[in-house]
Amino acid sequence: MPWGSEGQPLAWSDTLEPHPARGRLMGGRCEGTSAVSSLRRVAPLVILASFFVCLVLYYVSPMGAPAVYAPPLASESGGFASVTTEAYRKRLRVRGTQRRLPQALIIGVRKCGTRALLEMLNLHPHVQKNGMEMHFFDDDERYANGLEWYRKRMPYSFDNQVTIEKTPSYFISREAPARIRAMNRTVKLLLIVREPATRVLSDYAQIMETKLRKGRQVAPFHKKVLTADGEINDGFKAIQISQYAVHVLRWLREFPREQIHIIDGDNLIVDPYTEIDKVQRFLGLPRHIRPDNFYFNETKGFYCMRNETFQKCLADAKGRPHPKVDPAVMSHLRKFFTPFNEQFYEMVGRNFGWPTS
Repeated sequence: MPWGSEGQPLAWSDTLEPHPARGRLMGGRCEGTSAVSSLRRVAPLVILASFFVCLVLYYVSPMGAPAVYAPPLASESGGFASVTTEAYRKRLRVRGTQRRLPQALIIGVRKCGTRALLEMLNLHPHVQKNGMEMHFFDDDERYANGLEWYRKRMPYSFDNQVTIEKTPSYFISREAPARIRAMNRTVKLLLIVREPATRVLSDYAQIMETKLRKGRQVAPFHKKVLTADGEINDGFKAIQISQYAVHVLRWLREFPREQIHIIDGDNLIVDPYTEIDKVQRFLGLPRHIRPDNFYFNETKGFYCMRNETFQKCLADAKGRPHPKVDPAVMSHLRKFFTPFNEQFYEMVGRNFGWPTS
């Protein structure tokens, strides 16, 4: 009879019944291994469950805070293959946040630095930007969807954060001022302006680039801004936009002057901190943005942004070089805008000192 390692006889059985002296040889089953076998069966499930829990915690707790799932908007829905990590994160709501109507709006002006202004303000932890231009207050179809539709397209924010939306075409809209006042008569408005003739040239540069990219011809600058007899072409939309006094009048009819903060877009290019510091004070925010949040990028030729976790420059399309134009045409434009500028200075109580020729 075979003997075990401790001098005990080994008994064999081909049945599955428990036996006090059953060993591991010849397919026999040892009673002492039943717990180990159970553990081996359960272990893979435990490991898989742990991995799943870790994965869920990673995505559900961005910035170290608990979060809940927010159903996607109809515009965000799509097939499984189209769901990216970024889209998934957008559907996660950090606990304690909610979508809110904007407490501040960047209303314009186009080609004066509205995107730069929004991105610079986004350095502030108490600012939550809406990255898209919503065109809610200047588009009849979108406005007909109602404020709840608009609110649901705002980002999630905490109680101590200011939600900001940017649509530059609000400034020239006839309907936008009254519609915005109907939403919130205490909303804070941000208006960024540049020297009007330079703004026209920047507007033309973008139009030219867009058309050339599509293989379309574009008329020279002087033919767009001047009529055949050499007068200023007041029908050119870029020139209409630069008549700031015409448009700001509608806003001052709906809102008190102290509710509209005007940013010098030309100064924002060369001294961004000075302008942004004024804005954060206007919004009633702690002065979190500091001078070292901006650095000059020699390659791009303009200021970029940074904070403790990232640094960012605007896209190459921003700050694009202007085409060379006849100085006499620019002088003609500046003379045309002079009376509009003087009226604008008087209306807003600030002289920007733009050239008159």
